[in-house]
Amino acid sequence: MNKLKRILGIGLLASVHACASSGAADPADAADVGAMARPAEADAPAPAAASPDGTATFSSAQADRGRDTFRATCTECHYSSEFADSQFKFKWSRRSAGSLYRLIQTSMPETAPGSLSAEQAVGLVTYILRMNGFEPGTGELSTDRAVLDAISLASMRND
Repeated sequence: MNKLKRILGIGLLASVHACASSGAADPADAADVGAMARPAEADAPAPAAASPDGTATFSSAQADRGRDTFRATCTECHYSSEFADSQFKFKWSRRSAGSLYRLIQTSMPETAPGSLSAEQAVGLVTYILRMNGFEPGTGELSTDRAVLDAISLASMRND
C-alpha cells in the first residue's frame, strides 16, 4: 500500500510540476496581468469555512485574486486549462482542498518552492475550485488546515 501511495504521489507531483506543452489557455488568462488587488482589511469578508455539505465557501473576489496570482506566477509553466481537464479531475476528485493547498504552498512555484503566501496559495485553490464548477459565495476561504481538509473535491469528478 505504501508503495502504491508513493508511486501515485510521484506521478501527481510530476504532472503538477511539468510545464504545459499543449492545450488551450483559459480565455480569461489572455488579459494583461495587473497588480493583484486586495480589499482593504475593513472591507474584507470574514473568513468562511466549508459549508455543511463539505463544499467550499469562497468569494468571487478571492478567486479573482487567485487568478491574478496564477497569471503572475504560474503561467511560465502552466495553462489554467490543465487544472480543469479530465486528468486533473481524475487525480484530485478523491482528495481535499487541503491537499491541493498544501501541495501549492510547499511545492510551487517550481523555481521558488514555498515562496507563496498562505493567502496566495488559498487564492489559487479558490481559482481552481471555480474552474471546476464550485460556485463562489460571499465569504473568504480560510487557510485553516481543518477547514480546507473538510472540503471534498469529489464533485469535480468526471461524468
